[in-house]
Amino acid sequence: MERERGITIQSAVVTFNWQNHDISLIDTPGHVDFTMEVERSVRVLDGAVTVIDSSAGVQAQTFTVWRQAKHFGVPAIFFLNKMDKAGSNLERNIDSIEHKLGVKVLPVVMPHYKDGHLHKLINLLDCSQLVLDNNKEQWTAIEKKSSVFDEYLRQKETLCYGISEFDPGFMDNFLNKHEGDVTKIYDEDIRAALRKITIDRKAATLSCGTALRSTQSVRPLLDQIIHFLPSPEEQHPEIIKLMGQKFSGLLFKITHNKRKNRNSYIRIYSGSLKTNSSIFNTNQSRVEGPLKLFKPWGEELEPCSQVNEGEIVVATGLVHSITGDTLLQSEQVASEIGENLRGRLNAYGDLGESPLHIKKHISEYPVFSGIDAPEPVFFCSVEPPDTKSTHDFERALQNLCKEDPSLRVRVDNETDQTIIETMGELHMEVVKHKLVSEYGLNVFVGPLQVAYKEILKTPSITQSAKIQEPLDEKRVQWVEMEMFIQYKTDVGKFKLKFDLGPECHFIRPDWQKALSEGCQNALHNGPLIGYPVHNVEITIKNLVASGGKINSALLSACAHKCLMDAFAKAEMTIAEPVMAFEITLPMGESSQQILSELTRHRAAITNNATLADESHKIEGRIPLSECLHLSRSIRVLSSGHASLNMELEGYELLSEHERDTLIGRIKAGRA
Repeated sequence: MERERGITIQSAVVTFNWQNHDISLIDTPGHVDFTMEVERSVRVLDGAVTVIDSSAGVQAQTFTVWRQAKHFGVPAIFFLNKMDKAGSNLERNIDSIEHKLGVKVLPVVMPHYKDGHLHKLINLLDCSQLVLDNNKEQWTAIEKKSSVFDEYLRQKETLCYGISEFDPGFMDNFLNKHEGDVTKIYDEDIRAALRKITIDRKAATLSCGTALRSTQSVRPLLDQIIHFLPSPEEQHPEIIKLMGQKFSGLLFKITHNKRKNRNSYIRIYSGSLKTNSSIFNTNQSRVEGPLKLFKPWGEELEPCSQVNEGEIVVATGLVHSITGDTLLQSEQVASEIGENLRGRLNAYGDLGESPLHIKKHISEYPVFSGIDAPEPVFFCSVEPPDTKSTHDFERALQNLCKEDPSLRVRVDNETDQTIIETMGELHMEVVKHKLVSEYGLNVFVGPLQVAYKEILKTPSITQSAKIQEPLDEKRVQWVEMEMFIQYKTDVGKFKLKFDLGPECHFIRPDWQKALSEGCQNALHNGPLIGYPVHNVEITIKNLVASGGKINSALLSACAHKCLMDAFAKAEMTIAEPVMAFEITLPMGESSQQILSELTRHRAAITNNATLADESHKIEGRIPLSECLHLSRSIRVLSSGHASLNMELEGYELLSEHERDTLIGRIKAGRA
């Protein structure tokens, strides 16, 4: 399917050697539907290369990737690809990156044009050039007495002034010691300054090239990965200091081979891992193994006996571990590290402001901050082709959910249908394609529907509940609790807190888990039309039980009842997902029909402008419910010339009229 559409859907890992350095390269998708695939890849990176189509500039999905890199503290460098394409413009791309992404750019490989066409690339870091019209296509030294050398000196001077803005030591060396003479500045000094600036994320280097036309144009980029991006020790020093030579890693991706056996992708942060060894999963307090280890080469896996710190390995033998789980050398090591951390952490706190956070888990074992799966925005029903395929169908969905945490599967309580929740139309197509091609299940898929959220409109509410069940003919066990429930915009789906007073300062971990599960179950089906309830902070103010050996399911049931009773008497409303969009039209194409189509779909236009190259850009916001088949309409109206990029911007509350209309339409559809 990736080859058919010409896009990346699954991230791929390739390990190779460049200039005596081992590099693990993870190629990630750019489409908004596969944000989760990007998130878990960025989570384990030491550095990132952001590739931008120079004819299109920064697009909507670039924001998503950049935010994720920034969130995880990953230094980045830029590569402007397709510089030989019509409409490519270096200055416009630099302006786009700096204004839209908020990062200063320092160009180190510059384009040189001849008769309006890309003729050469100039590397400012070693005074070399790549002549693209030459069949040899090799980087060669620039002759000193030439117009290209004069251009090289001008651009190098600009680069040195740019570096001086961020590095006082370099500025003193360049301006005071050498009086601004670039011919006296060593290339090693420039590289050292750029490395420091990049790792500190003060600015980012930028290279130009045309990878399809000339693979040689990528060579400077590979050199920059080595010279400017941090090593594993530099990016995660707190992990090395904490773990020493003991193994630690993060499971960030799961796939299944043709035999449906599981392959687990692990980023190793410290120590080493040997084949046939076992590991301890601190999220699940479970030993897993023995493991077989493989080095990834795209779709091919090469068996290996040992992998070391900084590497990515594919392991078989992890049966229960899931994406985002922390893996340590042994339970004893986990206990020792947990004991060391206990004095430095508050409950559920983080260890400092490190790029890779370590969190205290409920079991007291150390847990790396996991990989947060985004909330799905679409859902639809899906059915197996026949009753004989039910078991295979359920197993296939289990495997797909393990591979893709952004995919959710549930059973509708009213219709008893299997519901699949996805990130978009293309995501749903991929799921169906896998069920058909990989599992041989010609499934029936219902119409795609928008995943709304139900929101607590009452600012806060206090609710009590009591539930009991018989132990035998004479005895009963019971639970009674009081909750304070608030609408909070910054807690995500929900947050559970305890405020039980000094007389009850400790809640057993299994009780906490049971109470959390009860709340999650209640929040999954809201009172209006059964959509999940979000943005809720729940504080348990009182909790009394008949005894310490009470069935944890009773705690879960009581929490569920308390929340459901609260929602039944509270005022609720609905929020709908809203997409940010960007449409680009080439020079000469009229935008009037597209603007009319957008208006018809309730879009709010925020920018409608003609760019310097006379192309046209339309930006705005549109409800997700209006986006179904929008891309097809845009293609038809523009005869296939327009490009449309979208990403989820957030959720907006519906007006009372819109809410009531939506409720009526959904209930009528279910009747």
